[in-house]
Amino acid sequence: MPSSFEKDHRRELLILDAGPIHELVLFHAVRHFRFQSLSSDLKFILSSESYDQCSKFIGLFKRKTTSASVVCEINYWIRKTETKGQLKLWELVYDEFRNMGMDEEVVRLLQMETNSVAKFGPVDVSLLEIAKRQSCLNPILLTIDRPLQREGQQAGLRVQLIQDLLL
Repeated sequence: MPSSFEKDHRRELLILDAGPIHELVLFHAVRHFRFQSLSSDLKFILSSESYDQCSKFIGLFKRKTTSASVVCEINYWIRKTETKGQLKLWELVYDEFRNMGMDEEVVRLLQMETNSVAKFGPVDVSLLEIAKRQSCLNPILLTIDRPLQREGQQAGLRVQLIQDLLL
């Protein structure tokens, strides 16, 4: 929970890729619901301290958003897990979205450059497009994906790797 100083000095917009959302949900699934079969999927948020650090960073932003494509990517991941745990994982995703005040934006395929989609995929391109659309807010894109970070930085966007945030 941000302090009153942090609330008054919040940054405007954070755009979240699937990786950080996946990590947050996985941490809860493993630590609080004992989904031990998913523990090997955790890569960056490995402790309560790293979860809190990530949550504090996210809390520094007035608005949080992602693309509808990211939700599809999360769906793909959940569908690959054991059927009886899928409802609980979706409940965790809903909880994370509610707790963050997450918004979703749609970027239509026909609004994306074909070369970019072929190189990076529609999910990454949609996130970059949201960042470009919202450039007046100087957004930060949070990801675990180094190629996405490089592409965003080459486009003049601010991209933060979760693994660097948690050092």
